[in-house]
Amino acid sequence: MTDAERQEVMRIIDAHEHTLVTCRACAETARDLAWEVKRGAAPSPDALRQTIEEAERVLRDLGQIEVAIAQMRAALW
Repeated sequence: MTDAERQEVMRIIDAHEHTLVTCRACAETARDLAWEVKRGAAPSPDALRQTIEEAERVLRDLGQIEVAIAQMRAALW
């Protein structure tokens, strides 16, 4: 494997790790909000605002990952 190939593989691995971190953050946030609602509590407006902002950030990150995957796929064909 050449250095360039190794760097590309590492870039792909890094992207996958970033995706996992993003998905974990989403799952944890959804779980935490569900537990709060189950207890009969309504999340505070500030907590909901933070959740919305984080969800929007995650969606932007996922959009960038989707574009990168599409570009890699196109480069291979």
